[in-house]
Amino acid sequence: MTRYTILLVVLLLFSCIKPGENDDLSTNRSKWNRLNIVNYEFTLTINCFCPQERVGPHLIKVINNEIITVNNLPYDPGTTGELMTIDELFDFIAKSINSNPYKKTIEYNSTFGYPQSVWFDFDKTMADEEIGYQVTNFIEI
Repeated sequence: MTRYTILLVVLLLFSCIKPGENDDLSTNRSKWNRLNIVNYEFTLTINCFCPQERVGPHLIKVINNEIITVNNLPYDPGTTGELMTIDELFDFIAKSINSNPYKKTIEYNSTFGYPQSVWFDFDKTMADEEIGYQVTNFIEI
């Protein structure tokens, strides 16, 4: 093979590479961070094989990047399980992508950049370990 043929093959291979989930994550997290939203409400629904009190939907109020209330009651992880702010959801996504899951689907809000739909299947051979999150009704307060 000549050098030109090798160069052509390398260029063709690189042109087939699509931006990865980490690129989408970084772009959207930057968009979210630039907006500097620290007080907001949203509804979080968890898709998992969990008790109903865990699944929700949960109306979450965040003040200064901390969950203050869930369903208009003081936040109690003992009742609802651990819930996440938008920043913590970004952290969860980053950690989950780095764990090389079997399948993943992530959609981001085009205006604010927050993750609005997240789904991970971590292991092809294991049942009931999948987890998903839906963020709806987001408002800045």
